[in-house]
Amino acid sequence: MPSVNLFSPVKIGSIQLANRIFMAPLTRTRAGPSHLPNALMTEYYTQRASAGLIVSESSMLLSNTSAFMGEPGLYEPGQLTAWKAVTDAVHAKGSKIFSQIWHAGRAAHPDINGGAESVSASAIAIEGTTHTFTGKVPHAVPRALASDEIPTII
Repeated sequence: MPSVNLFSPVKIGSIQLANRIFMAPLTRTRAGPSHLPNALMTEYYTQRASAGLIVSESSMLLSNTSAFMGEPGLYEPGQLTAWKAVTDAVHAKGSKIFSQIWHAGRAAHPDINGGAESVSASAIAIEGTTHTFTGKVPHAVPRALASDEIPTII
C-alpha cells in the first residue's frame, strides 16, 4: 500500500481540505447561559485552524435541549451570526469547520433548561448524576417522544 503524507491535501466530496488532519468535536461549554458563541470560542477554534477539518462541539438545534451549561446553540439568529464569526476566522486560516448538531435527549435536564421537560426515545433516565446550576442531581426521567413530535426534532 502506498504511503500517504498526512500533510497533503485531500478532497472529500466537494470539500477541498488543506491536509488530512481532522480535529474531533470536544465539548467546551464556553458559550454561557445565552448559548451564544463568543470571542473565547473564536480564539479557540482559530488556534486549531491548521487542521484540515475541525468538527465543532455539540450545538443545540432547539432551545431547552441542553445537556451542559454553556453549550452553544444554533436555533436563534444571533447564534447563527456568532457562529459565522467563528467560521469566518477558521476559514481565514485556511481550514474548514463542520458543526456537530445534536439534541441532548435524555441527557438534557430541566434544571438547566428553564424547567423544560426532557424528551427521549423512551422514558428511561441515565443512571447517575449530572451537574446543574444548583449542583449535582440525579438525571431526570425523560418523557417518551410521541411519533407526531419526531418531525419537530429531526
